[in-house]
Amino acid sequence: MSTPVHDTPFVIDGPEFLADPHRHYDRLRREAPVAIGGMSVLPGQQIHFLARYADCVALTTDPRFRRVAPDGTPPALPEALRLLAVDSMILKDDPEHHRLRRLVSRPFTPAAVGRLAERVHAVTGDLLDGFVAGRPVDLQRDYAIPIPVTVISEMVGLGHDERAIFHEGMRLLVDGLSALGMDEAVRRMEDLTGFVRELVARRRATPGEDIMSGLVRASDDGDRLTDDEIVALVFLLVGAGYETTYNLIGNGVLALLRHPDQLALLVRRPELIDTAVEEILRWTGTVGGTKPTYAAEEVEWHGVRIPRGAMVMPLLASANRDPAVFDRPEEFDITRSPNPHIAFSRGAHFCLGANLARMEARIAIGNLLARFPGTRLAVDPADLATEPTPLMVRLRGLPVVPA
Repeated sequence: MSTPVHDTPFVIDGPEFLADPHRHYDRLRREAPVAIGGMSVLPGQQIHFLARYADCVALTTDPRFRRVAPDGTPPALPEALRLLAVDSMILKDDPEHHRLRRLVSRPFTPAAVGRLAERVHAVTGDLLDGFVAGRPVDLQRDYAIPIPVTVISEMVGLGHDERAIFHEGMRLLVDGLSALGMDEAVRRMEDLTGFVRELVARRRATPGEDIMSGLVRASDDGDRLTDDEIVALVFLLVGAGYETTYNLIGNGVLALLRHPDQLALLVRRPELIDTAVEEILRWTGTVGGTKPTYAAEEVEWHGVRIPRGAMVMPLLASANRDPAVFDRPEEFDITRSPNPHIAFSRGAHFCLGANLARMEARIAIGNLLARFPGTRLAVDPADLATEPTPLMVRLRGLPVVPA
């Protein structure tokens, strides 16, 4: 067996890598399809990164790789962190993962998703009513973020007076540990956990038409979700459905503004919004990787020995620009077809909220351009900044001028 071909171990969320990730992805695909590196948020943890499309797809269905580390003992954590970091469905393996996914998918009926789509149309309309042609706005803060906040709030059946509390909870789950420190973040997360438990109890007593009520009612031959499982799922909805979606909207608008020919094409042919969103998912790398996977046994991949218990991570953003699969992979083309990107991963852990995210992005971007087709950036593109977030593209702001 050989060792990975890479000059030195790299930090995938380090400044050098983040300055131009696709240059590094290109090199990894060519020279080190299995590369050893790390993340600053996981100090001392060695990670085997897969850079090629075929390998990333294969990993998602290979039974030699699992979400739970072999012989791993779950760490002793405060309840709130346990629900977030251990009990989440996306960190489970079959058969437990299959059971949870089967139950969780039941409330996401076409009628329920249709009601959410109606609300996204209404919310985007209200937000756009507040825009004034020629007056700059931060599209990330004033448009992209409020949309998933509303969707998730309605999924869990919040009253209007509870939404501000829950929005703070969303921000806590996304940024809490890094912004507040462990002790304060845990204290606030315990408060949030209590708040969500109260919501679950309320839905059990008085179910409504929201998706949380559907989770409470979901049953398969008498098997039902426990309160802990529902709370963990709400945390998952926030982490995946809030941050990922507002980043997708913001990154998508920015991609179009930086490609005026594609923007003009979409304005002229709004029916292209479906393929445009698929290309945004492929090209922007909004989500660059999945949750960690572990080798359940020793594996040799491209001549590289991956020890049992080693952490392995597929680089979805690299796979989605693999020239072995995509013609002109570096070009942003909203008419691209076919477009077999894996922005939502593949296999058993394919993103449960993929259709929701697509729906929100289609409506948000489509309605923005229908109302303000001449929208332009309010700053030089070089002045835009992203957060140093591992395997995720998150703008710090998106100043635009609606027109």
